Amino acid sequence: MDLIVLGAAAGGGLPQWNCAGGQSANVWHNRLPAQTQASVAVGSPETGYVVINASPDLRQQILQTPQLHPRDQHPMGVRNTPIRAVILTNADVDNVAGLLNLREKQSFDIYGPTKVLEVINENSIFAVLDPEFVKQYPLETTEMIRPIPGVEFELFTVAGKAPLYLEDSLGFESGDLGFTSGIEIRTETSKTLVISSCAQIDQKLQERIETADHLLFDGTVFEDDEMTQLGLGEKTGRRMGHLPISGGDGPIAQLSHCKLKTKRFFHINNSNPIWDEQSLAHRTIRDAGWDICHDGLVFEI
Repeated sequence: MDLIVLGAAAGGGLPQWNCAGGQSANVWHNRLPAQTQASVAVGSPETGYVVINASPDLRQQILQTPQLHPRDQHPMGVRNTPIRAVILTNADVDNVAGLLNLREKQSFDIYGPTKVLEVINENSIFAVLDPEFVKQYPLETTEMIRPIPGVEFELFTVAGKAPLYLEDSLGFESGDLGFTSGIEIRTETSKTLVISSCAQIDQKLQERIETADHLLFDGTVFEDDEMTQLGLGEKTGRRMGHLPISGGDGPIAQLSHCKLKTKRFFHINNSNPIWDEQSLAHRTIRDAGWDICHDGLVFEI
């Protein structure tokens, strides 16, 4: 069973389309490779694949991932896909907009927290996903599903906030609003956690991480105010619902005792210096036993 990183960047991707600063500048000048917005696929050619979060770049990600291509001489005909299901961990645009790429009357299932599915169903644009073909199933905290053979997926709530476009109606709060979740992926041989957004590492989350073999963790910003420092915006990482990597309560400090096989940062913003392997920030995470994800990374779970 493989985990494929379809996209490793945070919202806007790398480079961001309207940004010539931060790490985007390095991509525009061909010093770094471009990265699409955060999403992973789990599965095998025999079982099919489950996509975790449908990023706005999903069509491009399918094109650059042969494992997700339709097959010639398929029993279902010329229109087919190995994608069996999509699991949504929150209702951010970065995680749901890609569903619109899957609108061609193709059968697959959507799983997500009730609050996330409600957001989708309240927006008429998602009606292009014909319910005759695309079934929705609520997936709440601690529930476990087996959408493909040989692997289990469990949803768990993490500290976060409401999606940006719902802040006016719901207010900003760093806490459990039921909108932000991680996914635990279990096979016969390993346990993998995918946590693309996290506003706090509490004891319960630490205990879950301690039992894992592989971790993909929210690496949005290295410093809380790095966007302000670079002139890229006024919001801090914490205001966006993300822990800074370098903070005293951040993942390097809080998870230093966790002896996982692999720890990788995921959902990395275009402002984050860890993209640059020559940077002090990158050396800092490497010295702490962490690495970063990149588009196309594949590892066995």
